[in-house]
Amino acid sequence: MKATSLHENPKLVDEIRILLKTLGKNVTISDFEEHILMDAARESLRCWQTGIQLLAFAYVDAYANLCFEIAPGSATHKLEKEIVDWGVSVQKQRNLANGESATLDHSCETSNTERLAFLKRNGFKEEEIRSLFFTRSLSVPVQTASFPIGYSWRSVTPDDPIESLVDLHRSAFGTGQMTVEYRKAIMSAPQYEMGLDLLAVAPDGSFAAFCICGIDENDPTVGYTDPIGVHQTHQNKGVAKALVTEGLKILKNRGVEKVEIGTSSKNSAMQQLALSLGFVCVSEKHWFSKAIN
Repeated sequence: MKATSLHENPKLVDEIRILLKTLGKNVTISDFEEHILMDAARESLRCWQTGIQLLAFAYVDAYANLCFEIAPGSATHKLEKEIVDWGVSVQKQRNLANGESATLDHSCETSNTERLAFLKRNGFKEEEIRSLFFTRSLSVPVQTASFPIGYSWRSVTPDDPIESLVDLHRSAFGTGQMTVEYRKAIMSAPQYEMGLDLLAVAPDGSFAAFCICGIDENDPTVGYTDPIGVHQTHQNKGVAKALVTEGLKILKNRGVEKVEIGTSSKNSAMQQLALSLGFVCVSEKHWFSKAIN
């Protein structure tokens, strides 16, 4: 078994895409095409192979999340340990470089008993926070939600400064996690459509909210209306509900039958928005962390 970096073999990304297709609905990484456009993922990517067969791959994204997949029938305790040890070494180097003490994190659906056992065997501790996933059938009519007086909406255009889109995201969530690099990665991913990247515009012309919609590349009957965020200045006015409603209408016109939204268990506002729009919580992911010594 040999571990290889992207620098050593640039064709690894194509091999990973084949593995992801093979895994189908069992894939645990939802944003690979975005991640692989970012330095953090590309520089930390490792693949384990025997000959030409790809057994597994792993990387640590820009937010200290260990992302990995193992080919069916290839999991061994030795391979597991190498994946975790690699992730720990990557995050340890980053912590030293940045003067931080971030843990190595991973999320897993409650139903994925194999992955849960993997995490517990390898020293990950469960956290309180969860990721919640909601779904809504578009066979149920979408109720119109009007924008506040003076507000309007439109899609992102090539003329919109990426820096402004990043500032909007940061204000909405009160963090600096969105970066220009990450926004460019989102907009460069194969499934991204600028016409589905929606903005609410305030009376003064500034950006008030965003909703990045999408359509599943493997199943065009499934759509997404997240992430969603509202600038702090424009919150609690009904802007998000109106913007998401427009997104639902667009997706329905594109033939989408079911829409999905994800949010944090700590984001009560987003949960309330989803429920008010007819979404139902159908699953959740639990978060785990491993201390870096």
